Amino acid sequence: MAPRNQDTKQEILRIGMDLIKRYGYNAFSYADISKVLEMKNAAVHYHFRGKEDLLAGILDQYLDDYVQLGKQLQVSRLTSLQKLDKFIERYSVLVDSNCICIIGSVASDYNTLPESVKARVTELIDLVLGMVEKTLQEGKKKGEFHFTESARTQALLIMTNLAAGVQLARISGKQDYVQIRKALLRQVKG
Repeated sequence: MAPRNQDTKQEILRIGMDLIKRYGYNAFSYADISKVLEMKNAAVHYHFRGKEDLLAGILDQYLDDYVQLGKQLQVSRLTSLQKLDKFIERYSVLVDSNCICIIGSVASDYNTLPESVKARVTELIDLVLGMVEKTLQEGKKKGEFHFTESARTQALLIMTNLAAGVQLARISGKQDYVQIRKALLRQVKG
């Protein structure tokens, strides 16, 4: 069993991540986390000196999660379409939980983010785009995909449509996101 401090730290990360995905980086405070955990702000500061440190921890978790996903997809026997759909599924989960993606949430606050975390945001975006681009290249090479743009441009189109689709679903409902998802998959299949 993990020590209590480690459990508390992970719980702070989880709650911080949820608040960012629901409200954005600038729209919550440590008081919000303290309230959920029924502890004093000082206890949150014990684990993360400031919001900058908390965001860095959250981004590190996302980086680790995507690295693990990349490794899993690399050794899987899934088709390129199935691999792409695994990536897209992460956005579908966000729609179901009425959240937005961390990249979309942090991007809207990017100009006000501390310099120390901007590099992690860029690293996460590069990692995710690279994974999608690689999957598209593999699919095109195998004849599964027939898109006309470069793999990089197609990855950008997919990512921006998913991020916007998740945000739009908060207003217009899940059905619009479902249509965007279907259209993205049709688009790459040609």
